[in-house]
Amino acid sequence: MPRFSCKIVTSDGLIRETTIEADSKFEVYEIMESENNTLLSLKEKAEPINLQVFPKFRKVVKPQELENLTSQLVVMLKAGVPLIECLESIEEQAETDKLQKILQDIIQKVRSGQPFSSALADHPNVFNTLYVNMVKIGEATGVLEGILDNLRVFIRHDIQVSKNIKAALRYPIIVLTILALAFTGAIVFIIPKFSKMFLSAGVTLPLPTRILIGISHMFINYWWITLLAIIGIITALRFYLKTNAGAVSFDKLKLSIPIFKDIILKSSVARFAHILQTLMKSGIQIVKALEITELTLENRILKKDISSAKGQVVEGVSLSESLSDSRYFPKMTIKMISIGERSGSLEQMLENIAHQYDTEVDAKIDGLSAVIEPLMTVLIGIFLLIFAMGIFLPMWDMNTLMK
Repeated sequence: MPRFSCKIVTSDGLIRETTIEADSKFEVYEIMESENNTLLSLKEKAEPINLQVFPKFRKVVKPQELENLTSQLVVMLKAGVPLIECLESIEEQAETDKLQKILQDIIQKVRSGQPFSSALADHPNVFNTLYVNMVKIGEATGVLEGILDNLRVFIRHDIQVSKNIKAALRYPIIVLTILALAFTGAIVFIIPKFSKMFLSAGVTLPLPTRILIGISHMFINYWWITLLAIIGIITALRFYLKTNAGAVSFDKLKLSIPIFKDIILKSSVARFAHILQTLMKSGIQIVKALEITELTLENRILKKDISSAKGQVVEGVSLSESLSDSRYFPKMTIKMISIGERSGSLEQMLENIAHQYDTEVDAKIDGLSAVIEPLMTVLIGIFLLIFAMGIFLPMWDMNTLMK
């Protein structure tokens, strides 16, 4: 309701200022008249900007919030608290309005008789396919708290891996940003001055100098074309990556980048082993377990390999044999799965595989900075060499002519 700042003369003859809440100015006059006060001035007060309104539209549920939610569910379910009461308690303590509204919707749907997993599936941006399917299995098998505990471990590990990767990439991102700014500054402010000097001297410009002058000319005189070209390239790439062919090509590229391919592949294999082991331990048949595992992996190349393996398992082929056709699944992984199948301890072997690759991924990420820093040094050296050649080669030619 609007608030109005008023200066009035009271029925006692005193002048004072007050604030009144009313639907309109006319209502303020009516209030003053009913109280036998005389209104001297009236001004609507501007409401302060509520900064908390904006995050409601911007904020997303962070992985850490999802881990906290899952951990709270596990603790309360193990204590025997009914699911609805668990959700209500978590909703009251929700860290953000976004999460609170999502929990309110889930509570309402569960109360109306909808399964918990189905209510979660209505919020795919928060609860991914893995989360929904695992909860569905927990509901079907009666071990929801155990399934949620596994999910909590998965989420925590993903958060830690993400933090480690961000920490390792912070240095190269800063370096690349500074190089981009330095390149732009040199192209716009430095190269044009040297360009005039070289052209007036009449020397034959070497290729590096001509390239730098050409880029500078494009940046300064046709900056809008350059900007449109950059925007067009980015838009086209984003559109292409949203297509199935583009996504497959990008996933294949990620598995071929020297520095990151081992991290991506081994983390995917670890997730595959974690999920398959958890599902089989919960009593899910291997074909259904492979189907769910396929849905939860992000890399489409590995999803395709698992889909192919699932089809062969349906026909009676062993899992290790069906995975042997894959170009990406490590041979050691397939060998360990084969040993587990023959010994009847596949679940334990999958757990060992997951633990092994989790350890290797952590070690790879820890060593990422040591690998990237020399590359950044080389990149800075190349950048400086190009500018040095572009500027000093013509100057040497000018000195030769002067002699």
